[in-house]
Amino acid sequence: MVFDFLDYRAYLEEKLGKKGTRSGARKRLAEYMGVHTTFISQVLNGQSELSLEQAEVANEFLEHSFDEGEFFIYLVMIARAGTPVLKNRFVEKVRLLKEKRLKIKDRLKAEGSINKEDQQKFYSSYHYGAVHVLASIPGQNTIEAISLALKLPRSKVVELVEFLVKLGVLVRSDSKVEPGKNHIHLSNENELVLSHHRNWRQHTISRLQFLNKEDVHYSACVSLSHKDAFQVKESLLGNLEKNVQVISKSAEEVAYVYSLDFYKLSDD
Repeated sequence: MVFDFLDYRAYLEEKLGKKGTRSGARKRLAEYMGVHTTFISQVLNGQSELSLEQAEVANEFLEHSFDEGEFFIYLVMIARAGTPVLKNRFVEKVRLLKEKRLKIKDRLKAEGSINKEDQQKFYSSYHYGAVHVLASIPGQNTIEAISLALKLPRSKVVELVEFLVKLGVLVRSDSKVEPGKNHIHLSNENELVLSHHRNWRQHTISRLQFLNKEDVHYSACVSLSHKDAFQVKESLLGNLEKNVQVISKSAEEVAYVYSLDFYKLSDD
């Protein structure tokens, strides 16, 4: 992450690759900025500096979050500063930004202290739950991998992850994200249950258009006796309990969506 660097050139080399490697990334950045590839090489070699406007374009290209973008621009300002006094001012700002991110009390909330407002945000979209699950899977628990899996811009995934880290639901470990100590669980009486079910049903509907033969979907409206309806319900709940036990002991290798509905068509 950009927060691990104090030199924007070193960060860009990490993202774009050193000379002779991954040159395609340098070319794409140059095209995105509207400059020649030579200029990017000169910047990385210390012969030229990015302007603040070019730094902002680089933010867009690298899909930085707001905080990442602010930090990157301050790194550019440090490099561009014309006097020691001005440079020290920007260095101090960078130090404060890093300090703010490192303070546990600002980054994590006490276990069990997730407030109603944060719960509402968590259940406003299936994205938060999906990121949480993907973070538990080795090989899927990086910003880039999650971005690819959910088909979301990197900047959006960074925003989702930062919120979950704030809640203590996730923790950052180098370039990876992992499940934290906090958990969000809704009882059937919680008003947010409706949002939770709606989000995943809508996701299911969006997936139906792809008709993946490995997926399982079944919908039907049936008529049956009261006795058999009870038996079907008991069977579904029994299998659900068994499946949850299997899932809880299973190694994290792939993410699946599990939805189950069985209800009376009419309340009469």
